[in-house]
Amino acid sequence: LCVAMILTLTLATGFAAPRRATSPRASEIAVDVAWFRSAKAALRAALAAEAGVLSADAAALVTALSSVNPTRPDPSVDYDLWSGTFSLESASLTPPGGGVVQSGAAEVEVTPDSLHLSAAVRSAVGSEDELSLSLRGSLSATCCDELELRCEPLALEAAGESCAEGEALVDAVAAATGLSFRAVSEARWEADVPTLYLAQLFLDQELHVLQWSADSTAAGGEAREMGEASHAVDPARLLVLLRPR
Repeated sequence: LCVAMILTLTLATGFAAPRRATSPRASEIAVDVAWFRSAKAALRAALAAEAGVLSADAAALVTALSSVNPTRPDPSVDYDLWSGTFSLESASLTPPGGGVVQSGAAEVEVTPDSLHLSAAVRSAVGSEDELSLSLRGSLSATCCDELELRCEPLALEAAGESCAEGEALVDAVAAATGLSFRAVSEARWEADVPTLYLAQLFLDQELHVLQWSADSTAAGGEAREMGEASHAVDPARLLVLLRPR
């Protein structure tokens, strides 16, 4: 509802996402701050209401936010903004129509040169057995708004020595992700993950919106050098990270 209200207000008043001005007036800055606060609050509420699934309205809100960057962050130097502990608020580990869902909150630890995502997954139907999921990788900035993540093998692990539904759940994860898992023990499976490129759609002190891709976009794009939005928002590939309050 909050998302719809903000989008309705935007259309009704003609007020779009604020654009960077050469010499902003104090009144303009105040409007910008109010808009950002309202937009981020609406996005947070929408994710909570839909269990992390991005609705069409929420995706449109991300598009509006991605068209601006209030602090013009540069991932190669602004480590204080994009490093730290975040919660993964989007249901990024629950592929649409897949047989596996994310169970509970996921945590993402980010340093200037590494990333670690930890979560739990379970079958979308049937057993409540869970597998822990862990993805680690080395992180580096490739351009003005992109991070490169060189991944270590993605690991799935049962809580005990074995999991009754472990093999079936691993197969479901494999089917949903297209990855090929190998057993390294009776209760642990690993899959190689290609290098991922994380486009920064929005970044400030509390919200980090990324969009992953297996292909880098750092090589081209005059719009990127001009600071304009250059990534089409794809809800299936979004990672919405929020700093814990």
